[in-house]
Amino acid sequence: MSEWIKKRFWRVVSIKLDDKLHGYKITLDEKILNTPRKRPIVMPTKEMADLVASEWVSIKREINPEEMPYTRFVNSSIDKIEPQLNDIRKLLLEYGDCDLVCYRAESPQVLIDRQELAWGGIIEWAEKELNVHLKVFNGVIHSSQPIKSILELEKHIFELSVFQLCALHELVTISGSLILSLAVTKGFISENTAWEASQVDEQWQTDQWGIDIDAQTVCEEKRASFFHAAQFFKVS
Repeated sequence: MSEWIKKRFWRVVSIKLDDKLHGYKITLDEKILNTPRKRPIVMPTKEMADLVASEWVSIKREINPEEMPYTRFVNSSIDKIEPQLNDIRKLLLEYGDCDLVCYRAESPQVLIDRQELAWGGIIEWAEKELNVHLKVFNGVIHSSQPIKSILELEKHIFELSVFQLCALHELVTISGSLILSLAVTKGFISENTAWEASQVDEQWQTDQWGIDIDAQTVCEEKRASFFHAAQFFKVS
């Protein structure tokens, strides 16, 4: 299967262990599932293969890639992340150098208190568990974090597999925070807690000005993607 199929043609979706490649493949009848760039899909865990297979099983007639997040993650891991590993790692470290949780409002006090409640414990955790000391700044003007902290973050990023890196990339780009995302992947907080922490400023704006329907729709889409990415990391 070299590209996205338009309509269902298969009857049976199967998962097969490839002993030589030490991973799991999926077949649609007898056709091996490949990425859009014609690279073989070999997944590291049965749990991941189960999630992907269930998406193909659930298709009734036409295929909508937007409804297949785990298949898209697998394709992205192989076709996009793996060929540019160093660029992705560099991008994530750039987020760490200007992390959401390190930039605080100068006023009003209620917002300052909300940010501290949501982010203060995460910063303490990063220093204790990741050996990453983070400076906190008032305002939005960028100020660099200590080089030692960035090097420590680099260690945590470099230990990830290509599939884990894909999931982390999604978590970080949606939330704007490498620290919150690492807290999820390392099990310190739930994805729900991390999501709410990433939305402190947005929630404050909503409280002040009311709900923007279009913005709320986009927010819900991002939330769903964030939760799918967290699940994909768990099965990686």
